[in-house]
Amino acid sequence: MAYRERGFAAAARAVKERLNIVDVVGRYVRLRPAGGGRMMAPCPFHQETKPSFSVQAEQGFFYCFGCQASGDIFDFYAKINGVEFKEALEQLAQEAGVRLEQGFNRDPAAEGKRRGREAAFKLHELARAHFRDNLAGAAGKTCRVYMEGRGLDKDMAASFELGWSLEGWNNLSNVLIRAGYSKEQGVEAGLLGKSDRGSGYDFFRSRLMFPIKDTGGRVIAFGGRDISGRDERKYINSPASPIYKKADNLYGLFQARAAISKEKFVFVTEGYMDVLALHQFGYRNACGVLSADLTPEQLRRLSLLCSRLELIFDGDTAGRKAALHGAEMALARGVNCLVISLPQGGPKDIDEFLKQHGREAFEELRSASPDALTYCMRVLNADFSPRESSAWVREFLHKVEQPEFVPRYVSALARGLGLEERLLRQEAGLLVKPEGRRSAQALPRGGGPGAEAALDREFIARAVRYPRFIPVLRDKGLGFVLQSGWGKSLWSKLLGFYADAQDTADFLDKLLSLDEDDKSFCLARRADMPPSDPDKEEAECAELCRKIGSVLRDQALDSQARALSAAQGDAQDALLRALLEKALETREIYATGEKVGHSHE
Repeated sequence: MAYRERGFAAAARAVKERLNIVDVVGRYVRLRPAGGGRMMAPCPFHQETKPSFSVQAEQGFFYCFGCQASGDIFDFYAKINGVEFKEALEQLAQEAGVRLEQGFNRDPAAEGKRRGREAAFKLHELARAHFRDNLAGAAGKTCRVYMEGRGLDKDMAASFELGWSLEGWNNLSNVLIRAGYSKEQGVEAGLLGKSDRGSGYDFFRSRLMFPIKDTGGRVIAFGGRDISGRDERKYINSPASPIYKKADNLYGLFQARAAISKEKFVFVTEGYMDVLALHQFGYRNACGVLSADLTPEQLRRLSLLCSRLELIFDGDTAGRKAALHGAEMALARGVNCLVISLPQGGPKDIDEFLKQHGREAFEELRSASPDALTYCMRVLNADFSPRESSAWVREFLHKVEQPEFVPRYVSALARGLGLEERLLRQEAGLLVKPEGRRSAQALPRGGGPGAEAALDREFIARAVRYPRFIPVLRDKGLGFVLQSGWGKSLWSKLLGFYADAQDTADFLDKLLSLDEDDKSFCLARRADMPPSDPDKEEAECAELCRKIGSVLRDQALDSQARALSAAQGDAQDALLRALLEKALETREIYATGEKVGHSHE
């Protein structure tokens, strides 16, 4: 995360000073002391049971020796919650009580937007409390009876903080005004509607209320369900606002995120009640789309949290269309996906299915569910003409983000739809293979050079472990002994980081701006460090200096031997004497190491 290049460094540093990475990580995984200031646990980012996930409290970063996931408190929070850095910074800053203007250069327009967002969050919190009080009071009895009739238990209602909006036009607006806010602010936040005469009124009236939260647990919008059957609009939802865009969010993701990280997959369904039913039947890794279809932004967010989606959409025509769209997007992004189709003629949604048939029947349905590619072919064969299917395939192949997936898709689609594979390959541009293309799998895991440049690894590892010795290693000539392009490039970056860093903590922060392979390599070296022992570190660096000297001496002698071999006759004799003198000088210079110096303590 290159936030240090975007002016966020001051705010990020302030957050790190107030929040301990161990406390934040400990909300999601069970950490145990492992000595040397480290805490260990099974990694939340890949399936395992052994403790390969290391958290360094003092250094402020995490590293997994299994999957090489690494970074600081912001990397962890963003990855575990499926958000970008800026959102992670905003949420952790709010928790830490850090005002983001400490690190943001804001113009007046941006400052106005920030204040508008802060007001919107506060207004939604007032609304949440108001709706909750309504449900618990005498006015909420009708809604409580409805919820009981739908089989919704009290614990689930409390967990998702369901509420009730009263029948009148100004109940919520009066609450907001008494709290010091205007109706105009309520309209801007999406909580109040605006009449033709410009007057604000309660947007939600006589509805079961579903708070929609961001991944930090803040209410950002609401969904409201009519329970009377008199309103043709069964559901109404908050409009877009400074804090809410429905395409970017999912209902129940806040409540589901820990289970998603643990289970490594997520159920994605349509309605609010469907999400609640899945959670109530023990499927806590379920969330819901907030529109008819899964959106690219929702898919991106979920794919950061887990490696597999299981789509559950209604069994009607609209549901099949939504499932096809979601499966297509998952395939294009390279995300594993199953599609759970409800039987036609049976319960119309997963809420009804679970309550009528139970968990065992649902597990049978899951076990028979096709993967995304198979589902797409089934729908294409059943609902599309051959011409429509061919057009769908051509359009889909051009959406695939990673070219290495295309050959498999082409072969399967050609077989499953009765299309000419050769023509599909031509369409996808596969008959001519670009030269020099390397897949991501061909790159070395964890960064660094291959075995032929293992010495570069050793030198760079020591520089990363003990940045205070970087000037000494530089002066001893480390840059001249590195053999690989990787080693030379990373050493150059480390020199720059050291020159700019205020202290060791700042140096470690700068390591986080490296690309993923280099960052992973560096943090792995920090993660397996033994407890600090200045005497041993001095001896280790002195030995490294001697090794640098030895390499430089060998290089010099090799150069001299080549020069002697190239010389002829008397010139060779004269050169031999000069080279012997040079060899003695070289041996004297590089035979011993000196005591190393200190900096960046």
